[in-house]
Amino acid sequence: METKSTSVSVPPPEDLLEVKKPSSLLIAQFFLFPLIIIAICIGIFLLFGYLTYEQKTPQEYLNDVRTGSELCCRWQSAYELSNIISAQKDKIRNTDFVNDLIKVYRGSRDGDPRIRRYLALTMGHLGDPRAVPALIEGLNDADAENQMNNLLALGSIADKSATSSVVQRLSSDNPAVRKMAAFVLSAIKDPAAVRNLQVALNDTSEDVRWYAAIALAQVNDASGGDVLMKLIDHGYLDKLQGFTGDQKSQLLINAVKCLGILKFQPAKDRILALSKSDPDLAVRDASMEALKKIS
Repeated sequence: METKSTSVSVPPPEDLLEVKKPSSLLIAQFFLFPLIIIAICIGIFLLFGYLTYEQKTPQEYLNDVRTGSELCCRWQSAYELSNIISAQKDKIRNTDFVNDLIKVYRGSRDGDPRIRRYLALTMGHLGDPRAVPALIEGLNDADAENQMNNLLALGSIADKSATSSVVQRLSSDNPAVRKMAAFVLSAIKDPAAVRNLQVALNDTSEDVRWYAAIALAQVNDASGGDVLMKLIDHGYLDKLQGFTGDQKSQLLINAVKCLGILKFQPAKDRILALSKSDPDLAVRDASMEALKKIS
């Protein structure tokens, strides 16, 4: 039985359609032109938004804090105010804005704690001593973060009338609050805090001991010299947990500067070694400056 072969009929070459590669014009028509149109639309939208956008003034943000919705608008306005105030503080210095800010802050005691946090930072950025009494009142807030923001603001203002209130926070049950209090006292530089800072050198928290030693050095008291010596020891710093390399370097630099202020002779050889071989150039520079004072 014969088997018939099945074959596919192939058209002669002259009957085949020529398959052409897509031209650049075709590509532009289907892909490039639509992308250009989308880009133009986005550009127009952004330009329109830029032209119609007007940043609120500090007073407008403060009014929003006073009258806005408790759910979102008030704390967000307080946050925005704390962000813009540094750039505009010269414009509102010697105006009634600070008094208005203090009134709103005091009136926010029973509201969202975030409002008081950001308003406290705003007062700190302004650096106006008129805010000190209100910030001292805020140290009694139950919220620990509020207390720390008030402490930070008092440190920015650095008015010695706040010393006794800040010193009281060295006895807080919260180690973060105690640490912030010691840090702020290093900014205020009031000799009246020396005795309390010397007690803080025995705090259970390492952070508190460090900042107490730094604060003491700021008023030329060498009681924390041994603590500062630890901070210029890479072996000690390397064992610290939860600190980045940059943070450890900054601790070392601060300690070197303080030992220079104290003209602390026991630190001379170690600081000399840092000035010659430390891999961080900022540490070397700080060490050389400290040696000028110690020698």
